[in-house]
Amino acid sequence: ILKREDVLHFMDIFMVEGCKAYFRMSLSLIKLISKNELKHLKLTDSESWWNEIRKKTFHPNFTLAKHLDIMYPRVGKVVLNLNRGNASTLKLYPNRRMLRRALKYHEAWAVENMPIYVDETPPKPLGYILSDDKPVTLAKPTIVRSNLAKWLPVSLKTTKLDLIYSSEINGRSFASFYNQCNRYKNTIVLIEAIVDNTTATIGMFASHAWKVNPASYGDGECFLFRADPDPKCFNWTPDFSGIDNFEAQAIREQYMVAKSDFLAMGANAGGTNGIRLDQDFLIGESYSALGFDNEPLPGHDRKKFEIGAVEAYRLIREVDGNAIGEEEKVWDLN
Repeated sequence: ILKREDVLHFMDIFMVEGCKAYFRMSLSLIKLISKNELKHLKLTDSESWWNEIRKKTFHPNFTLAKHLDIMYPRVGKVVLNLNRGNASTLKLYPNRRMLRRALKYHEAWAVENMPIYVDETPPKPLGYILSDDKPVTLAKPTIVRSNLAKWLPVSLKTTKLDLIYSSEINGRSFASFYNQCNRYKNTIVLIEAIVDNTTATIGMFASHAWKVNPASYGDGECFLFRADPDPKCFNWTPDFSGIDNFEAQAIREQYMVAKSDFLAMGANAGGTNGIRLDQDFLIGESYSALGFDNEPLPGHDRKKFEIGAVEAYRLIREVDGNAIGEEEKVWDLN
């Protein structure tokens, strides 16, 4: 919307004034197009509107310094124009009631006149970091990485996968798993579930680092999924029933469970979990969990399974190559 130098200037204003600066900027940009111009514009969608705004903001005569007079009009109702010898009225910044009225009117107009645009562009598959000593197996299929890109929170979509644990490389033990994963938040665990000679790639996204903990932990960003076949994601949702059932709420909030002899995500009143891995990644089980409302991840009527390969990945930002959610070792002096 703005030229680079104007963006930098605006960020200075934002650092001083806060989020109000965004609000003032938005309203002042809308005022760049006059009522007369608006009558002759042929707008088909929101993108065509912002293209008209860009024509104004990228015009050689536009500068943010001059635009500040629109963003911050001087306060006062009547001033005396000494040159003309008469009084004139200054426009005041619109109050909240006026803004609510205007927003309500334009929302109704938009519903009736603007076409609904649905972005059906398939997500770009997550990339992964190649390394001879850390071969990627379960995350290698494009379909798996495409679905992960679709399910991850927006802030994590422009990332790459970096293998930090593999049962084939680091050993099939919980101790090795925790040792490799205990420094990283926002990790993806992929599991090869084997039932009756058929395999499925299932997994979980953990918002917090996997480390042995006496209590359950994590938050509502955790989710369960089946990546292949029949990909499905099961996000956690709070209870909106309004009924105060503290026991059910406590079970619903068992996002991550990490013990020395098993790890799990999600729980239900029957004592089972959305996914649970036992015996140093030899066997596992998957039942419907409160909050996640998932089906058995390997497939219907496939609640218990043998475990093939297990892989855990941290997320690396594409823009700078840094790991997301890496916890610093405060007392590590090396």
